[in-house]
Amino acid sequence: MSYEPLHHKYRPKSFAELVGQEAIATTLTNAIRASKIAPAYLFTGPRGTGKTSSARILAKSLNCLKSDKPTAEPCGVCDVCQGITKGYSLDVIEIDAASNTGVDNIREIIERAQFAPVQCRYKVYVVDECHMLSTAAFNALLKTLEEPPKHVVFVLATTDPQRVLPTIISRCQRFDFRRIPLEAMVQHLSTIATKENININPEAITLVAQIAQGGLRDAESLLDQLSLLSGEVTPDQVWDLVGSVSERDLLTLLGAIATDNPEAVLDCTRQILDRGREPLIILQNFAALYRDLLIAKTAPSRQNLVACTPQTWQALVSFAQQLDISTILQGQQHLRTAELQLKNTTQPRLWLEVTLLGLLPSATISTQPSTTNRVTSPVSPTPSIPPSPVSNGKVTQVQRDAGNQQNTTTQQHSNNEKSSLSPPTP
Repeated sequence: MSYEPLHHKYRPKSFAELVGQEAIATTLTNAIRASKIAPAYLFTGPRGTGKTSSARILAKSLNCLKSDKPTAEPCGVCDVCQGITKGYSLDVIEIDAASNTGVDNIREIIERAQFAPVQCRYKVYVVDECHMLSTAAFNALLKTLEEPPKHVVFVLATTDPQRVLPTIISRCQRFDFRRIPLEAMVQHLSTIATKENININPEAITLVAQIAQGGLRDAESLLDQLSLLSGEVTPDQVWDLVGSVSERDLLTLLGAIATDNPEAVLDCTRQILDRGREPLIILQNFAALYRDLLIAKTAPSRQNLVACTPQTWQALVSFAQQLDISTILQGQQHLRTAELQLKNTTQPRLWLEVTLLGLLPSATISTQPSTTNRVTSPVSPTPSIPPSPVSNGKVTQVQRDAGNQQNTTTQQHSNNEKSSLSPPTP
């Protein structure tokens, strides 16, 4: 039997199996049961959250042969369901908009949509990454989306809804897929690990879910890679596989900074670099930890706002009590500025160390240009003119006398020059 990746093997086959999208699953289920099928749907959201899977489930629900009408619970074993699952159904067409961006491709779809389905009740067109379509292609699709044939349903999926024309969005029922919550993802991954006999530590499963950042497909792919390791999978092995910095190392680095110990900062940084971590990755991971530190300072009871282990959260709360909010914010801005510079430098290791040393309490972090320490010009400064003696807005008598004397001297000097330059009279 050929190998099947976990994200294919455990792809949801019904709305009940959809992870972390309960509101969308309930809405589509009720719409099918009430026979209120929209002519066009728009599925938006981050990658790996179930957009394409939901489109396939919708196609199965509309065309399953188990019932003589659309059903919210497709059987998954009939010819139609199997054809949709394996991708050979003649009436459910999946189109990659990134490869078919032109208006000619859309016109071909519109022409074929006029024909009745071969085997199914509905002909379903799934346009993946629809934001890649050109403006002309979108405009060609407008009329068909507004008044499609009764047997046609369009499902547009995109990760960037901002690039979809508003006229297209207004003709579709829009469903926004959210990132999968951490608890739901951990539970789903634990179920897969049990079924696949993957020996993995519970903390490692939580870490996998955190690294995926709400993308279930990414989490399942990472779990698939970890299943190839021997023995029990630990969090350290997860960090090594993804090439990121462990929370333990980040906390050690944060502790060295909080205690104003530059030698410990350099030692910890060097140890992380020696493990093969890229300087930019270290800086980005540390900036993310600073964000969690800010949450620990402002909302110490809201661990659900961060993606870290309980042990790390308690350590962050302890560190946050020693720091002011302004210090944390200045450090975050310092890291952000350094990240932009680190991407363009030819010495990233050097500037990573300089950046981290700049976070020490003994160092001065300024997010604005300094106005006190300026580089002086080598040219001698111009002597300053003493202020005029002014009393109540009137020139004093001393200044008036000095001015009159200066004018008299200047006039005499001018007359002498004229007399010396004039020719003698015969």
